[in-house]
Amino acid sequence: MVLGQNLMGEQFMERTVSVTLNMHGCRYASRHDYGVGTWVTLQMVGLNNSKEKPATVRAVVRSVHPPESLRELQQVGVELEAPSNVWGIAVPPADWLSAREPTTSTAQLPQPVAPVQESATKKISEIPMKTETKVSEITSSSSLSPAAPASKSAADPQPTRAVVTPEKLIAALQGKLQQEAEKAVHAAAAKQIADLVREALSSLEDARRSSVREMQEFRSRAEETSQRLKKQTDELQRELTKAQEYVDKLMQELAPSIPAKLKEAMARATSEFENAADEIAELRYERLLENLQGATNEALSKLHAHSVEVQTSVQNAFNSRLEDFRRDTELHVNRALAETKERVESALSSLETESRATCDARRQTLEAEVARSAEHTAEQFHKRIKTFLHTCLEATDAVVDEHSKTPAGKRAKDND
Repeated sequence: MVLGQNLMGEQFMERTVSVTLNMHGCRYASRHDYGVGTWVTLQMVGLNNSKEKPATVRAVVRSVHPPESLRELQQVGVELEAPSNVWGIAVPPADWLSAREPTTSTAQLPQPVAPVQESATKKISEIPMKTETKVSEITSSSSLSPAAPASKSAADPQPTRAVVTPEKLIAALQGKLQQEAEKAVHAAAAKQIADLVREALSSLEDARRSSVREMQEFRSRAEETSQRLKKQTDELQRELTKAQEYVDKLMQELAPSIPAKLKEAMARATSEFENAADEIAELRYERLLENLQGATNEALSKLHAHSVEVQTSVQNAFNSRLEDFRRDTELHVNRALAETKERVESALSSLETESRATCDARRQTLEAEVARSAEHTAEQFHKRIKTFLHTCLEATDAVVDEHSKTPAGKRAKDND
């Protein structure tokens, strides 16, 4: 039995078997994680000399050998605190006896029991012993002299009294108390360890039985699952075989008629597609004509409205320009007539001193000049009127042509 502490700081106890051993230590298999240099407690159970009490010793971990495979346990090498034959070997090797190691019967509890013994001894020594009885006279046969009757005389001195104190009594009983304490500690430790071992064995046995039951249940479940899977696989295989046979039979039956049916289906689909395409084309053509006619009517209406607006604007512009030209012409004619009149008046005033004949000739000449000037002015006026009208007509034609060349969508956008 191994009692110790793992790397996580948790206490453990396990039952194992030594692989190799000698008087200095042993190596055994373990499933716990050890730290090199840690201390463990070893209790040898099931020895050859089982009549004696199980030996309990301390040992320090010196090496930890990892397992070679996942199915094996690691091996731990420990060194005993004191070299001894604690393994119950009746005839140890010769090199063991040369080290003066004590026998198993004389081996006692080492360090783990020593603190318990000291505490028990200390408690016993601290018990107050209230001894009130005093020994008045202590006589012994060795202290009497041959002249015993003479000691009763008044001349002899009075015998001294001895007082027994708790310290002297404890000192006198120290050996027996030590032995009884050791026996009590041995008995308590053996009982405690036996209880621990019994509990550990019972827990291990319970764990083994539960694991065996779980393994049996798991094995039965696994067998049931494997049987069920096997049945399902067989059924699935049969179903697949039937399905394959049905497919083969169906293919054999339908193979001769498949090309004819495919041709018939292709012809039917082609005719249906052509009919649907013709119907869709006719519908699209009708919708396109309707849309085109509507767009044309809308464009014509917009063009007519725009033409009316252009004509109105051109007429207004022409009227305004004509009125302005008429006013300018009247002003020019009036100014020319006024200038001519002034010239005539000035000429007549200057020619008053001349002769009548000269005045008449001059007057006739001036009238002729005035007539020619009036004709020339009227001719220029007519030319200007014709030029202005021709310019207005060209501008109107250009505006109408530009409006007719503009797309319907752009005209609608311009109107908006």
